[in-house]
Amino acid sequence: MNYFRKESNFWLFCFPVIVLICIIGCTSDKVQDDMFSSVTLSFSINGKGSISQQSGIFELNSSITIIATPEQGYYFDRWEGFEQIVEAQEYSFITSRDLSLKAIFLPIPEVSVEVETYTPKKMDSNPVFMIRNGGKQAFLSDKTGVKLQTWNFSSNLGNDIELLPDGNLIGLFKPEEVSFSFGGYGGILRKLSPSGDTIWEYEVNSENELLHHDFEILPNGNILLMIWERFDTIQSKSLGYDGEGPIYLEKICELNPNTFEIEWEWRSVEHLIQDFDSSASNYGVIADHPEKIDLNYYEEENGDLMHANGLYYDTTREVIYLSVNFYSEVWVIPHQYDTETTRGPSGDLVFRFGNSSAYKGEDERLFYSNHHPTLVEHDLATQGNFLIYVNGSNDSKSIVYEFILPSTFDSNPSNWNTPEVSWSYSHPDLFFGKISGAYRLPNGNTLICEGDYGYWEVTPSGEIVWKYNGGGPTFWRGYVYP
Repeated sequence: MNYFRKESNFWLFCFPVIVLICIIGCTSDKVQDDMFSSVTLSFSINGKGSISQQSGIFELNSSITIIATPEQGYYFDRWEGFEQIVEAQEYSFITSRDLSLKAIFLPIPEVSVEVETYTPKKMDSNPVFMIRNGGKQAFLSDKTGVKLQTWNFSSNLGNDIELLPDGNLIGLFKPEEVSFSFGGYGGILRKLSPSGDTIWEYEVNSENELLHHDFEILPNGNILLMIWERFDTIQSKSLGYDGEGPIYLEKICELNPNTFEIEWEWRSVEHLIQDFDSSASNYGVIADHPEKIDLNYYEEENGDLMHANGLYYDTTREVIYLSVNFYSEVWVIPHQYDTETTRGPSGDLVFRFGNSSAYKGEDERLFYSNHHPTLVEHDLATQGNFLIYVNGSNDSKSIVYEFILPSTFDSNPSNWNTPEVSWSYSHPDLFFGKISGAYRLPNGNTLICEGDYGYWEVTPSGEIVWKYNGGGPTFWRGYVYP
C-alpha cells in the first residue's frame, strides 16, 4: 500500500516538471527558428544626408530597397558594408545575413564661374587638356575649373598641340610670314620642354607647301604631318580642274624627328579622277571609282578645294583616317606600302564614309563638315570604335557620331558599305560650324569640344554631367591623359 502511494507521489511530482521541460524546449525551438529566419540590418551615415530605411530586424530572403538622399551641398558617393562597393543611390537587395551598412555623402566642392554643370558622381575624374584655337595658350584644368598647369607660348598655335608622357609638348605653330594661308594654317612643328623651351622644330612653309591643322605621333616615334600642296593654273588645268588656279591639295608626310627626313608620303594629286577634261590622264567615270577623289567636287574661289582638318593613325589596320571638311567625309588611306607603291593604285582610298555624293554615290549623307577623327582608346566597352564631330553646316545642328568600322578594309569599292552608327549625340544648344571635336573618356562618357563655347561631358544615355564655358575665345580640341 505504501509502495503505490510513494509511486503516485513520484508521478505527481514529475509530471509538472516534464510539462515545464516540454514548454521550455518548444519555446527554445521557436526562438532558434526565429533567429535563423531573420537578419539584423544596421544603417549609419558619413557626411550629411539621410537613408530611407531604419536599422532593425528583417525577415530572411526579403527584398529591401534603400535610398540615400544627400543634403544641400553634398552628393551621395557610395554604400559601404556590402561585399563590394555599391555606387547606386537607390539599391535593392535580398536579405541573407546581418549587415552593417554605411551611406557615404561627400561635400560638393566649389567650382569656378566657367563650370556651369557639375555632377561629380557621374563625371570622369581626369583633368582636361584645353587648347585655345590659334591662340598662345593651353592649360590643364580639373573638373572644378582649377587650372592645374598653364602653358604660354611666344607664337600662335597652328591648331593642334599634345602633352607627352614626359611632360614635353609637341605642337603646330604659325610662322611670322607665309606665302599663302587658309583657316587652320600652321607652318612649324615644334617640340617644347615643360618650361616652354624649344627642343627642336621643323618648318614646312614655302611658296608651294604649308603645314596645317593636325599631326599624329606614330608608334615608332615618327610623326604624320598634313601639308597643303600648291598647283598653279597650268598644273591645275593639266589635272582636269574646271576652274582657275592655283589650287591647293592635301599631302601627308611621315617625318623622322631624329633625322628630319621624310620617310613616307601620300599625295592626293596622285589619286584623283575627274569627268571634265577627257584629255587629262585622270579622266573617268566618277561613280565607277569611289577609290579615287573627284577633283571638281567642291568649288572654292581661293583654291582650297579639300581642307582636311584632322588625321588619326589606326595601328591595327595600318591606315590613316583623314577628316576632309569640304568633302564632308573621312578618307581611309593605306599606310602599309612604301612611297613608290603608294603613288600607284595601291595608294588609292581603301574606304570612305560620311558623304557618298562626293563620288556620285546614292547612300544617305550623314556629314556636313566634320572635325576630329579618332578611335576610342581608353573605354574598354567601346574600344576601337570611331568618333567624329559633324559640325552640321546644313541645319546649324552639330552631331557627334560613333561608328563600328569593318575589321578590315576591302580595296574593292563594290564591297564597301556605310559603317554602323552605334551611338550619336546632339542637343539644341550644341552647334559650331568650325573646329570642335569629341573624345571618349575612360569611364565611357564623351568629352565634346564645342569650338565657340568650351566643353561638354555627356554620358552614354545623353545626360549632361559637366559643362565648361570658356567665355569667348574659341577652343580647338580637348584631350585627357589617364
